[in-house]
Amino acid sequence: MKEVLKRESKKVKTVKSPYGMVSTASSVATEAGSSILQKGGNAVDAAVAAAFCLGVTEPQASGLGGQSMALLRHVSDNDISLVVYDGSSRAPFGINPNRLPAKPVKDGIRATTVPSTPATLGYLHETYGKLSFKEVLNPAICAASDGFKLSELQHKLINREKERLVDPVVRSVLFKNGKPLNAGDTVYQPKLSETLAYMAEEGWRDFYLGRISDLFIEDMMKRNGLISRADLSQIPYPIQRDVLWGEYRGQALATFPPPGAGRALVQILNTLENFEPEELDPANQLYEVLLAMAFRAALIKRERFPIDADLYPQLTDKWMVDKQSALSIATRIKKLLKYLAEEPYPLPPTSGETTHLSVADADGNVVGITQSIELVFGSKTMAEGLGFFYNNYMGAFDYKDMMHPNYLVPGGRPASSVAPTLLFRKNGTPLMMLGSPGSERIATTLAQVITRVVDLGQGLAEAIEAPRLHAGTKGTVAIEKRDYNAPVLETLTRSGFKVKPRGAYSFYLGCVQAVELPQKTGEPFTGVADPRRDGSACGPEYLQASELKKASEPDIFGARKYQEQKEEPI
Repeated sequence: MKEVLKRESKKVKTVKSPYGMVSTASSVATEAGSSILQKGGNAVDAAVAAAFCLGVTEPQASGLGGQSMALLRHVSDNDISLVVYDGSSRAPFGINPNRLPAKPVKDGIRATTVPSTPATLGYLHETYGKLSFKEVLNPAICAASDGFKLSELQHKLINREKERLVDPVVRSVLFKNGKPLNAGDTVYQPKLSETLAYMAEEGWRDFYLGRISDLFIEDMMKRNGLISRADLSQIPYPIQRDVLWGEYRGQALATFPPPGAGRALVQILNTLENFEPEELDPANQLYEVLLAMAFRAALIKRERFPIDADLYPQLTDKWMVDKQSALSIATRIKKLLKYLAEEPYPLPPTSGETTHLSVADADGNVVGITQSIELVFGSKTMAEGLGFFYNNYMGAFDYKDMMHPNYLVPGGRPASSVAPTLLFRKNGTPLMMLGSPGSERIATTLAQVITRVVDLGQGLAEAIEAPRLHAGTKGTVAIEKRDYNAPVLETLTRSGFKVKPRGAYSFYLGCVQAVELPQKTGEPFTGVADPRRDGSACGPEYLQASELKKASEPDIFGARKYQEQKEEPI
Protein backbone atom coordinates (compact mmCIF):
# COMPACT_ATOMS: atom_id res chain seq x y z
CA MET A 1 0.00 0.00 0.00
CA LYS A 2 1.08 3.53 -0.66
CA GLU A 3 2.32 5.54 2.26
CA VAL A 4 -0.44 7.76 3.65
CA LEU A 5 0.76 11.32 4.15
CA LYS A 6 -0.80 14.13 6.14
CA ARG A 7 -1.54 16.67 3.46
CA GLU A 8 -2.40 20.32 3.22
CA SER A 9 -6.10 21.00 2.61
CA LYS A 10 -8.23 23.97 1.66
CA LYS A 11 -11.84 24.55 2.52
CA VAL A 12 -13.94 23.80 -0.53
CA LYS A 13 -16.59 26.36 -1.33
CA THR A 14 -19.87 24.45 -1.05
CA VAL A 15 -23.43 25.77 -0.67
CA LYS A 16 -26.96 24.38 -0.86
CA SER A 17 -30.27 25.84 -2.04
CA PRO A 18 -33.62 24.29 -3.00
CA TYR A 19 -34.20 26.93 -5.67
CA GLY A 20 -31.28 26.40 -8.04
CA MET A 21 -27.52 26.84 -8.07
CA VAL A 22 -24.69 28.72 -9.78
CA SER A 23 -20.99 27.84 -9.66
CA THR A 24 -18.40 29.98 -11.45
CA ALA A 25 -14.78 31.04 -11.15
CA SER A 26 -15.71 34.53 -9.83
CA SER A 27 -17.82 35.42 -6.81
CA VAL A 28 -19.20 38.47 -8.63
CA ALA A 29 -20.32 36.35 -11.57
CA THR A 30 -21.76 33.68 -9.25
CA GLU A 31 -23.80 36.26 -7.36
CA ALA A 32 -24.96 37.74 -10.68
CA GLY A 33 -26.28 34.38 -11.83
CA SER A 34 -27.92 33.65 -8.48
CA SER A 35 -29.66 37.04 -8.44
CA ILE A 36 -31.06 36.34 -11.90
CA LEU A 37 -32.50 33.02 -10.69
CA GLN A 38 -33.93 34.73 -7.64
CA LYS A 39 -35.81 37.34 -9.69
CA GLY A 40 -37.45 34.65 -11.84
CA GLY A 41 -34.95 33.97 -14.60
CA ASN A 42 -34.21 30.43 -15.71
CA ALA A 43 -30.87 28.62 -15.86
CA VAL A 44 -30.08 30.06 -19.30
CA ASP A 45 -30.73 33.64 -18.13
CA ALA A 46 -28.50 33.02 -15.11
CA ALA A 47 -25.75 31.28 -17.11
CA VAL A 48 -25.65 34.04 -19.72
CA ALA A 49 -25.56 36.74 -17.03
CA ALA A 50 -22.74 34.92 -15.23
CA ALA A 51 -20.84 34.35 -18.48
CA PHE A 52 -20.93 38.02 -19.46
CA CYS A 53 -19.93 38.93 -15.91
CA LEU A 54 -16.95 36.54 -16.02
CA GLY A 55 -15.68 38.49 -19.03
CA VAL A 56 -15.52 41.52 -16.72
CA THR A 57 -14.26 40.06 -13.46
CA GLU A 58 -12.08 37.28 -14.87
CA PRO A 59 -10.72 39.08 -17.96
CA GLN A 60 -7.62 36.89 -18.11
CA ALA A 61 -9.77 33.90 -19.13
CA SER A 62 -12.79 35.05 -21.15
CA GLY A 63 -14.76 37.98 -22.48
CA LEU A 64 -16.49 39.53 -25.46
CA GLY A 65 -13.38 38.91 -27.56
CA GLY A 66 -13.39 35.13 -27.10
CA GLN A 67 -15.51 32.05 -27.74
CA SER A 68 -18.06 30.10 -25.68
CA MET A 69 -19.29 26.49 -25.75
CA ALA A 70 -22.46 25.31 -24.01
CA LEU A 71 -24.18 22.09 -22.98
CA LEU A 72 -27.86 22.51 -22.18
CA ARG A 73 -30.53 20.32 -20.59
CA HIS A 74 -33.78 22.05 -21.41
CA VAL A 75 -37.22 21.28 -19.94
CA SER A 76 -40.25 22.50 -21.87
CA ASP A 77 -43.83 21.27 -21.37
CA ASN A 78 -42.40 18.15 -19.73
CA ASP A 79 -40.26 17.48 -22.80
CA ILE A 80 -36.59 17.11 -21.82
CA SER A 81 -33.87 17.63 -24.42
CA LEU A 82 -30.09 17.76 -24.35
CA VAL A 83 -28.07 19.71 -26.88
CA VAL A 84 -24.67 21.33 -27.24
CA TYR A 85 -23.88 24.63 -28.90
CA ASP A 86 -20.52 24.89 -30.62
CA GLY A 87 -19.64 28.56 -30.34
CA SER A 88 -16.21 28.29 -31.92
CA SER A 89 -14.63 31.50 -33.16
CA ARG A 90 -13.61 31.78 -36.80
CA ALA A 91 -10.42 32.62 -38.68
CA PRO A 92 -10.61 35.81 -40.76
CA PHE A 93 -11.71 35.22 -44.35
CA GLY A 94 -8.75 37.24 -45.64
CA ILE A 95 -6.26 34.54 -44.54
CA ASN A 96 -4.12 33.13 -47.35
CA PRO A 97 -3.30 29.45 -46.55
CA ASN A 98 -0.33 29.62 -48.94
CA ARG A 99 1.30 32.48 -47.05
CA LEU A 100 1.15 31.46 -43.44
CA PRO A 101 3.90 32.47 -41.01
CA ALA A 102 6.43 29.83 -39.99
CA LYS A 103 5.11 29.82 -36.43
CA PRO A 104 1.63 30.47 -35.02
CA VAL A 105 0.97 34.08 -34.09
CA LYS A 106 0.13 34.27 -30.38
CA ASP A 107 0.49 37.92 -29.34
CA GLY A 108 -0.92 41.12 -30.72
CA ILE A 109 -4.00 42.09 -32.67
CA ARG A 110 -3.16 39.79 -35.61
CA ALA A 111 -3.45 36.77 -33.30
CA THR A 112 -7.20 37.11 -32.92
CA THR A 113 -10.03 35.26 -34.62
CA VAL A 114 -13.59 36.57 -35.06
CA PRO A 115 -15.07 36.68 -31.54
CA SER A 116 -18.11 34.44 -31.10
CA THR A 117 -19.00 34.85 -27.42
CA PRO A 118 -21.52 37.68 -28.03
CA ALA A 119 -23.24 35.60 -30.73
CA THR A 120 -23.29 32.40 -28.66
CA LEU A 121 -24.53 33.96 -25.43
CA GLY A 122 -26.94 36.23 -27.30
CA TYR A 123 -28.40 33.33 -29.27
CA LEU A 124 -28.79 31.15 -26.16
CA HIS A 125 -30.60 33.93 -24.35
CA GLU A 126 -33.01 34.85 -27.13
CA THR A 127 -33.79 31.17 -27.77
CA TYR A 128 -34.22 29.92 -24.20
CA GLY A 129 -34.19 32.90 -21.83
CA LYS A 130 -37.14 34.44 -19.98
CA LEU A 131 -35.88 37.82 -18.79
CA SER A 132 -34.94 40.79 -20.99
CA PHE A 133 -31.45 41.03 -22.41
CA LYS A 134 -30.98 44.26 -20.49
CA GLU A 135 -31.74 42.54 -17.17
CA VAL A 136 -29.29 39.77 -17.97
CA LEU A 137 -26.48 42.17 -18.95
CA ASN A 138 -26.97 44.59 -16.06
CA PRO A 139 -24.71 42.75 -13.53
CA ALA A 140 -21.80 42.77 -16.00
CA ILE A 141 -22.37 46.46 -16.78
CA CYS A 142 -22.30 47.30 -13.08
CA ALA A 143 -19.22 45.18 -12.43
CA ALA A 144 -17.35 46.99 -15.20
CA SER A 145 -18.36 50.52 -14.11
CA ASP A 146 -18.30 50.07 -10.33
CA GLY A 147 -15.16 47.93 -10.46
CA PHE A 148 -14.14 44.64 -8.86
CA LYS A 149 -11.39 43.72 -6.42
CA LEU A 150 -8.35 42.12 -8.01
CA SER A 151 -7.58 38.74 -6.44
CA GLU A 152 -4.19 37.49 -5.37
CA LEU A 153 -4.26 34.97 -8.23
CA GLN A 154 -5.04 37.67 -10.79
CA HIS A 155 -2.24 39.86 -9.46
CA LYS A 156 0.20 36.97 -9.85
CA LEU A 157 -0.96 36.35 -13.42
CA ILE A 158 -0.58 40.01 -14.39
CA ASN A 159 2.87 40.07 -12.81
CA ARG A 160 3.80 36.84 -14.60
CA GLU A 161 2.73 38.20 -17.99
CA LYS A 162 3.77 41.84 -17.51
CA GLU A 163 6.58 41.72 -20.09
CA ARG A 164 4.03 40.72 -22.75
CA LEU A 165 1.27 43.02 -21.54
CA VAL A 166 2.69 46.05 -23.32
CA ASP A 167 -0.51 47.21 -25.01
CA PRO A 168 -1.28 50.78 -23.77
CA VAL A 169 -4.98 49.95 -23.44
CA VAL A 170 -4.19 47.00 -21.17
CA ARG A 171 -1.75 49.11 -19.16
CA SER A 172 -4.43 51.76 -18.56
CA VAL A 173 -6.71 49.15 -16.96
CA LEU A 174 -4.47 46.64 -15.13
CA PHE A 175 -1.43 48.78 -14.26
CA LYS A 176 -0.79 51.84 -12.13
CA ASN A 177 2.35 53.95 -12.43
CA GLY A 178 3.82 51.30 -14.70
CA LYS A 179 3.33 48.46 -12.19
CA PRO A 180 0.68 45.73 -12.02
CA LEU A 181 -2.25 46.48 -9.75
CA ASN A 182 -1.98 44.81 -6.36
CA ALA A 183 -4.33 42.24 -4.93
CA GLY A 184 -7.25 44.11 -3.40
CA ASP A 185 -7.02 47.04 -5.80
CA THR A 186 -10.19 47.95 -7.67
CA VAL A 187 -10.24 47.36 -11.43
CA TYR A 188 -12.41 49.87 -13.30
CA GLN A 189 -13.38 49.24 -16.93
CA PRO A 190 -15.44 52.22 -18.14
CA LYS A 191 -15.06 51.44 -21.86
CA LEU A 192 -16.18 47.86 -21.36
CA SER A 193 -19.13 49.10 -19.34
CA GLU A 194 -20.12 51.41 -22.22
CA THR A 195 -19.83 48.53 -24.71
CA LEU A 196 -22.02 46.25 -22.62
CA ALA A 197 -24.56 49.02 -21.95
CA TYR A 198 -24.83 49.73 -25.66
CA MET A 199 -25.37 46.02 -26.35
CA ALA A 200 -28.08 45.98 -23.69
CA GLU A 201 -29.93 48.78 -25.51
CA GLU A 202 -29.31 47.80 -29.12
CA GLY A 203 -29.04 44.02 -28.82
CA TRP A 204 -26.07 41.67 -29.12
CA ARG A 205 -26.02 41.86 -32.94
CA ASP A 206 -24.70 45.41 -32.67
CA PHE A 207 -21.35 43.80 -31.85
CA TYR A 208 -21.23 42.56 -35.46
CA LEU A 209 -23.40 44.98 -37.42
CA GLY A 210 -23.66 48.29 -35.57
CA ARG A 211 -21.76 50.97 -33.71
CA ILE A 212 -19.66 48.47 -31.74
CA SER A 213 -18.55 46.79 -34.97
CA ASP A 214 -17.56 50.23 -36.35
CA LEU A 215 -15.20 50.77 -33.41
CA PHE A 216 -13.96 47.19 -33.73
CA ILE A 217 -13.05 47.61 -37.40
CA GLU A 218 -11.55 51.03 -36.76
CA ASP A 219 -9.19 49.45 -34.23
CA MET A 220 -8.33 46.61 -36.63
CA MET A 221 -7.48 49.04 -39.43
CA LYS A 222 -5.51 51.33 -37.14
CA ARG A 223 -3.33 48.50 -35.79
CA ASN A 224 -3.11 46.34 -38.91
CA GLY A 225 -5.43 43.60 -37.68
CA LEU A 226 -6.80 40.84 -39.92
CA ILE A 227 -10.53 40.97 -39.15
CA SER A 228 -12.60 42.88 -41.70
CA ARG A 229 -16.16 44.17 -41.82
CA ALA A 230 -17.03 41.18 -44.00
CA ASP A 231 -15.86 38.87 -41.19
CA LEU A 232 -18.12 40.53 -38.63
CA SER A 233 -21.10 40.80 -40.96
CA GLN A 234 -21.17 37.01 -41.29
CA ILE A 235 -22.24 36.54 -37.69
CA PRO A 236 -20.65 33.41 -36.10
CA TYR A 237 -23.88 31.89 -34.82
CA PRO A 238 -23.28 28.81 -32.64
CA ILE A 239 -23.70 25.43 -34.32
CA GLN A 240 -26.19 23.11 -32.64
CA ARG A 241 -24.71 19.62 -32.28
CA ASP A 242 -25.82 16.35 -30.73
CA VAL A 243 -24.32 15.56 -27.35
CA LEU A 244 -21.69 12.83 -27.18
CA TRP A 245 -22.92 9.99 -24.96
CA GLY A 246 -20.79 7.81 -22.75
CA GLU A 247 -21.37 5.44 -19.86
CA TYR A 248 -19.29 4.68 -16.78
CA ARG A 249 -20.18 1.71 -14.58
CA GLY A 250 -23.82 1.95 -15.61
CA GLN A 251 -24.07 5.73 -15.23
CA ALA A 252 -24.65 7.69 -18.43
CA LEU A 253 -22.89 10.94 -19.20
CA ALA A 254 -23.52 13.56 -21.86
CA THR A 255 -20.49 15.57 -22.93
CA PHE A 256 -19.15 17.76 -25.72
CA PRO A 257 -18.48 16.21 -29.17
CA PRO A 258 -15.81 17.45 -31.59
CA PRO A 259 -14.47 20.10 -31.73
CA GLY A 260 -14.51 19.63 -27.95
CA ALA A 261 -12.62 17.00 -25.97
CA GLY A 262 -15.51 14.79 -24.91
CA ARG A 263 -14.03 11.91 -26.93
CA ALA A 264 -10.95 11.92 -24.72
CA LEU A 265 -13.03 11.99 -21.54
CA VAL A 266 -15.19 9.07 -22.70
CA GLN A 267 -12.14 7.00 -23.69
CA ILE A 268 -10.45 7.64 -20.35
CA LEU A 269 -13.55 6.51 -18.46
CA ASN A 270 -14.03 3.49 -20.74
CA THR A 271 -10.43 2.49 -20.02
CA LEU A 272 -10.73 2.98 -16.24
CA GLU A 273 -13.95 0.96 -16.21
CA ASN A 274 -11.87 -2.15 -16.91
CA PHE A 275 -10.23 -1.80 -13.50
CA GLU A 276 -11.82 -2.60 -10.16
CA PRO A 277 -12.88 0.43 -8.07
CA GLU A 278 -10.28 -0.45 -5.40
CA GLU A 279 -7.57 -0.20 -8.05
CA LEU A 280 -8.61 3.41 -8.55
CA ASP A 281 -8.22 4.19 -4.87
CA PRO A 282 -5.32 6.62 -4.20
CA ALA A 283 -4.15 4.15 -1.54
CA ASN A 284 -3.18 1.77 -4.35
CA GLN A 285 0.57 2.12 -4.95
CA LEU A 286 0.06 2.09 -8.74
CA TYR A 287 -2.89 4.49 -8.78
CA GLU A 288 -0.99 7.42 -10.27
CA VAL A 289 0.66 5.26 -12.95
CA LEU A 290 -2.67 3.76 -13.95
CA LEU A 291 -4.23 7.20 -14.38
CA ALA A 292 -1.19 8.58 -16.20
CA MET A 293 -1.22 5.75 -18.73
CA ALA A 294 -4.96 6.03 -19.36
CA PHE A 295 -4.72 9.81 -19.75
CA ARG A 296 -1.79 9.69 -22.11
CA ALA A 297 -3.34 6.99 -24.30
CA ALA A 298 -6.52 9.03 -24.79
CA LEU A 299 -4.76 12.32 -25.48
CA ILE A 300 -2.33 10.73 -27.94
CA LYS A 301 -5.21 9.16 -29.83
CA ARG A 302 -7.10 12.47 -29.96
CA GLU A 303 -4.00 14.31 -31.16
CA ARG A 304 -3.03 11.75 -33.81
CA PHE A 305 -6.54 11.22 -35.14
CA PRO A 306 -8.19 14.63 -35.32
CA ILE A 307 -11.79 14.77 -36.50
CA ASP A 308 -13.67 17.31 -38.59
CA ALA A 309 -16.47 18.35 -36.22
CA ASP A 310 -18.94 18.75 -39.10
CA LEU A 311 -18.34 15.17 -40.29
CA TYR A 312 -18.30 13.46 -36.89
CA PRO A 313 -22.08 12.82 -36.68
CA GLN A 314 -21.92 10.88 -39.96
CA LEU A 315 -19.17 8.51 -38.81
CA THR A 316 -20.49 5.02 -38.14
CA ASP A 317 -17.27 3.78 -36.54
CA LYS A 318 -16.66 6.03 -33.53
CA TRP A 319 -13.80 3.83 -32.30
CA MET A 320 -12.33 6.35 -29.88
CA VAL A 321 -15.44 6.10 -27.67
CA ASP A 322 -15.91 2.38 -28.27
CA LYS A 323 -15.60 0.20 -25.17
CA GLN A 324 -13.76 -2.57 -27.03
CA SER A 325 -11.12 -0.07 -28.11
CA ALA A 326 -10.70 0.95 -24.46
CA LEU A 327 -10.49 -2.69 -23.39
CA SER A 328 -7.35 -3.20 -25.49
CA ILE A 329 -5.75 -0.15 -23.87
CA ALA A 330 -6.69 -1.34 -20.39
CA THR A 331 -5.30 -4.83 -21.09
CA ARG A 332 -1.97 -3.34 -22.11
CA ILE A 333 -1.89 -1.13 -19.01
CA LYS A 334 -2.61 -4.13 -16.75
CA LYS A 335 0.35 -6.04 -18.17
CA LEU A 336 2.66 -3.10 -17.56
CA LEU A 337 1.35 -2.53 -14.03
CA LYS A 338 2.06 -6.16 -13.17
CA TYR A 339 5.72 -5.72 -14.02
CA LEU A 340 5.93 -2.36 -12.30
CA ALA A 341 4.61 -3.80 -9.06
CA GLU A 342 7.28 -6.51 -9.07
CA GLU A 343 10.48 -4.84 -10.21
CA PRO A 344 11.83 -1.85 -12.15
CA TYR A 345 10.67 -2.07 -15.72
CA PRO A 346 11.67 0.81 -17.99
CA LEU A 347 9.08 1.50 -20.66
CA PRO A 348 10.12 2.49 -24.18
CA PRO A 349 10.18 6.20 -24.72
CA THR A 350 7.17 7.17 -26.10
CA SER A 351 -1.06 24.43 -23.80
CA GLY A 352 -4.57 27.33 -22.88
CA GLU A 353 -6.66 29.30 -20.43
CA THR A 354 -10.39 29.00 -20.00
CA THR A 355 -13.22 29.34 -17.50
CA HIS A 356 -16.28 27.21 -16.79
CA LEU A 357 -19.63 27.81 -15.14
CA SER A 358 -22.43 25.43 -14.16
CA VAL A 359 -26.02 26.50 -13.50
CA ALA A 360 -29.26 24.68 -12.66
CA ASP A 361 -32.73 25.99 -11.90
CA ALA A 362 -35.79 24.67 -10.06
CA ASP A 363 -37.52 23.87 -13.36
CA GLY A 364 -34.96 21.21 -14.28
CA ASN A 365 -32.93 23.27 -16.76
CA VAL A 366 -29.17 22.76 -16.52
CA VAL A 367 -26.45 24.71 -18.34
CA GLY A 368 -22.70 24.27 -18.55
CA ILE A 369 -20.68 26.92 -20.41
CA THR A 370 -16.95 26.77 -21.01
CA GLN A 371 -15.56 29.94 -22.53
CA SER A 372 -12.12 31.25 -23.32
CA ILE A 373 -9.84 33.79 -24.97
CA GLU A 374 -7.29 30.96 -25.44
CA LEU A 375 -4.11 31.74 -23.45
CA VAL A 376 -3.99 33.85 -20.28
CA PHE A 377 -5.03 37.38 -21.32
CA GLY A 378 -5.55 36.11 -24.87
CA SER A 379 -3.54 38.11 -27.40
CA LYS A 380 -2.34 40.40 -24.58
CA THR A 381 -4.15 43.19 -26.46
CA MET A 382 -7.38 45.04 -25.69
CA ALA A 383 -9.86 46.50 -28.16
CA GLU A 384 -9.35 50.24 -28.06
CA GLY A 385 -12.54 52.08 -27.18
CA LEU A 386 -14.34 48.82 -26.35
CA GLY A 387 -12.43 47.48 -23.36
CA PHE A 388 -12.23 43.72 -23.89
CA PHE A 389 -9.26 41.44 -24.56
CA TYR A 390 -8.87 40.06 -28.06
CA ASN A 391 -8.43 36.29 -28.13
CA ASN A 392 -5.33 34.63 -29.62
CA TYR A 393 -6.99 31.61 -31.24
CA MET A 394 -4.88 32.10 -34.38
CA GLY A 395 -2.31 30.13 -32.40
CA ALA A 396 -4.68 27.16 -32.01
CA PHE A 397 -4.59 26.13 -35.67
CA ASP A 398 -2.27 23.74 -37.50
CA TYR A 399 0.16 25.67 -39.71
CA LYS A 400 1.99 22.80 -41.43
CA ASP A 401 -0.32 20.01 -42.61
CA MET A 402 -2.95 21.07 -45.14
CA MET A 403 -4.80 17.78 -44.59
CA HIS A 404 -5.21 18.43 -40.87
CA PRO A 405 -8.84 19.24 -39.91
CA ASN A 406 -7.58 22.26 -37.99
CA TYR A 407 -5.28 23.64 -40.69
CA LEU A 408 -5.56 27.42 -40.84
CA VAL A 409 -7.94 28.30 -43.68
CA PRO A 410 -10.29 31.26 -44.22
CA GLY A 411 -13.27 30.86 -41.89
CA GLY A 412 -11.69 27.87 -40.14
CA ARG A 413 -12.58 27.00 -36.56
CA PRO A 414 -9.76 26.42 -34.05
CA ALA A 415 -9.15 23.27 -32.06
CA SER A 416 -10.73 23.12 -28.61
CA SER A 417 -10.42 21.00 -25.47
CA VAL A 418 -13.68 21.92 -23.73
CA ALA A 419 -15.84 19.19 -22.21
CA PRO A 420 -18.81 20.47 -20.20
CA THR A 421 -20.38 17.26 -18.94
CA LEU A 422 -23.66 16.14 -17.39
CA LEU A 423 -23.42 12.90 -15.40
CA PHE A 424 -26.54 10.84 -14.63
CA ARG A 425 -27.44 8.49 -11.81
CA LYS A 426 -28.09 4.83 -12.58
CA ASN A 427 -31.84 5.50 -12.39
CA GLY A 428 -31.55 8.05 -15.17
CA THR A 429 -31.90 11.25 -13.13
CA PRO A 430 -29.22 13.93 -13.68
CA LEU A 431 -26.58 13.85 -10.95
CA MET A 432 -24.18 16.69 -11.67
CA MET A 433 -23.08 19.24 -14.23
CA LEU A 434 -19.36 19.90 -14.21
CA GLY A 435 -16.63 21.38 -16.33
CA SER A 436 -13.16 22.88 -16.05
CA PRO A 437 -10.60 25.10 -17.74
CA GLY A 438 -7.12 23.79 -18.50
CA SER A 439 -6.70 22.98 -22.21
CA GLU A 440 -5.83 19.26 -22.58
CA ARG A 441 -6.02 18.92 -18.78
CA ILE A 442 -9.81 19.37 -18.91
CA ALA A 443 -10.63 15.75 -19.79
CA THR A 444 -8.17 14.32 -17.27
CA THR A 445 -9.40 16.64 -14.51
CA LEU A 446 -13.05 15.73 -15.05
CA ALA A 447 -12.23 12.01 -15.24
CA GLN A 448 -10.59 12.15 -11.81
CA VAL A 449 -13.58 13.87 -10.22
CA ILE A 450 -16.04 11.43 -11.84
CA THR A 451 -14.12 8.32 -10.78
CA ARG A 452 -13.79 9.57 -7.21
CA VAL A 453 -17.56 10.13 -7.02
CA VAL A 454 -18.55 6.87 -8.74
CA ASP A 455 -15.80 4.47 -7.60
CA LEU A 456 -14.90 5.77 -4.16
CA GLY A 457 -18.29 7.15 -3.17
CA GLN A 458 -16.80 10.54 -2.34
CA GLY A 459 -18.97 13.61 -2.10
CA LEU A 460 -18.60 16.14 -4.89
CA ALA A 461 -16.69 18.60 -2.71
CA GLU A 462 -14.21 15.95 -1.53
CA ALA A 463 -13.69 14.71 -5.09
CA ILE A 464 -12.97 18.21 -6.38
CA GLU A 465 -10.62 19.12 -3.53
CA ALA A 466 -8.55 15.91 -3.79
CA PRO A 467 -4.99 15.94 -5.25
CA ARG A 468 -4.72 15.72 -9.05
CA LEU A 469 -2.28 14.72 -11.72
CA HIS A 470 -2.10 15.03 -15.48
CA ALA A 471 -0.19 13.05 -18.09
CA GLY A 472 0.11 14.60 -21.53
CA THR A 473 1.16 13.30 -24.91
CA LYS A 474 4.84 14.13 -24.29
CA GLY A 475 5.17 11.71 -21.39
CA THR A 476 5.36 14.34 -18.64
CA VAL A 477 3.26 13.93 -15.51
CA ALA A 478 2.24 17.04 -13.62
CA ILE A 479 1.31 16.12 -10.06
CA GLU A 480 0.29 18.22 -7.07
CA LYS A 481 2.82 18.18 -4.26
CA ARG A 482 0.20 16.90 -1.81
CA ASP A 483 0.55 13.58 -3.63
CA TYR A 484 4.22 13.91 -4.49
CA ASN A 485 6.35 11.49 -2.44
CA ALA A 486 9.24 9.10 -3.02
CA PRO A 487 7.22 5.94 -3.86
CA VAL A 488 5.03 7.82 -6.34
CA LEU A 489 8.02 9.51 -7.96
CA GLU A 490 9.91 6.22 -8.27
CA THR A 491 6.99 4.32 -9.79
CA LEU A 492 6.17 7.02 -12.33
CA THR A 493 9.83 7.34 -13.31
CA ARG A 494 10.13 3.56 -13.77
CA SER A 495 7.07 3.78 -16.01
CA GLY A 496 8.90 6.06 -18.41
CA PHE A 497 7.29 9.33 -17.30
CA LYS A 498 9.04 12.58 -16.50
CA VAL A 499 7.55 13.98 -13.32
CA LYS A 500 6.96 17.68 -12.80
CA PRO A 501 5.74 18.71 -9.35
CA ARG A 502 3.11 21.42 -9.08
CA GLY A 503 1.79 23.43 -6.15
CA ALA A 504 -0.57 21.95 -3.57
CA TYR A 505 -3.62 23.44 -5.29
CA SER A 506 -2.20 24.02 -8.72
CA PHE A 507 -3.68 26.61 -11.10
CA TYR A 508 -2.34 24.37 -13.87
CA LEU A 509 -4.49 21.37 -12.97
CA GLY A 510 -7.88 22.80 -13.76
CA CYS A 511 -10.67 24.40 -11.76
CA VAL A 512 -13.90 22.41 -11.59
CA GLN A 513 -17.14 24.34 -11.18
CA ALA A 514 -19.97 21.91 -10.49
CA VAL A 515 -23.60 21.68 -9.49
CA GLU A 516 -25.10 18.53 -7.97
CA LEU A 517 -28.78 18.14 -8.77
CA PRO A 518 -31.50 16.75 -6.49
CA GLN A 519 -33.33 13.54 -7.32
CA LYS A 520 -36.70 15.12 -6.61
CA THR A 521 -38.20 18.58 -6.83
CA GLY A 522 -37.87 20.45 -3.55
CA GLU A 523 -34.64 18.78 -2.46
CA PRO A 524 -31.59 21.06 -2.34
CA PHE A 525 -29.06 21.68 -5.07
CA THR A 526 -25.40 21.61 -4.09
CA GLY A 527 -22.87 23.96 -5.65
CA VAL A 528 -19.13 23.34 -5.42
CA ALA A 529 -16.31 25.66 -6.46
CA ASP A 530 -12.77 24.37 -6.87
CA PRO A 531 -10.34 25.83 -4.29
CA ARG A 532 -7.59 26.05 -6.95
CA ARG A 533 -8.81 29.45 -8.16
CA ASP A 534 -11.18 32.25 -7.22
CA GLY A 535 -14.47 30.44 -7.70
CA SER A 536 -17.63 30.40 -5.63
CA ALA A 537 -21.08 28.84 -5.60
CA CYS A 538 -24.37 30.44 -4.68
CA GLY A 539 -28.09 29.63 -4.84
CA PRO A 540 -31.15 31.86 -4.48
CA GLU A 541 -32.56 32.42 -1.02
CA TYR A 542 -36.05 32.44 -2.51
CA LEU A 543 -37.90 32.64 -5.83
CA GLN A 544 -40.64 35.00 -6.86
CA ALA A 545 -43.97 33.42 -5.96
CA SER A 546 -45.00 32.97 -9.59
CA GLU A 547 -41.92 30.87 -10.26
CA LEU A 548 -42.38 28.33 -7.46
CA LYS A 549 -43.22 24.81 -8.63
CA LYS A 550 -46.69 23.55 -7.72
CA ALA A 551 -46.81 20.30 -5.77
CA SER A 552 -49.13 18.82 -8.38
CA GLU A 553 -46.72 19.40 -11.25
CA PRO A 554 -44.72 16.41 -12.61
CA ASP A 555 -41.26 15.87 -11.18
CA ILE A 556 -38.89 17.56 -13.62
CA PHE A 557 -35.93 15.73 -12.11
CA GLY A 558 -37.42 12.35 -13.00
CA ALA A 559 -35.50 9.64 -14.83
CA ARG A 560 -34.66 10.34 -18.44
CA LYS A 561 -34.51 7.51 -20.96
CA TYR A 562 -31.28 8.65 -22.49
CA GLN A 563 -30.85 5.42 -24.46
CA GLU A 564 -33.66 6.45 -26.81
CA GLN A 565 -31.73 9.54 -27.86
CA LYS A 566 -28.47 7.84 -28.74
CA GLU A 567 -27.64 7.62 -32.41
CA GLU A 568 -25.84 4.35 -31.85
CA PRO A 569 -24.91 2.01 -28.99
CA ILE A 570 -21.99 3.08 -26.86
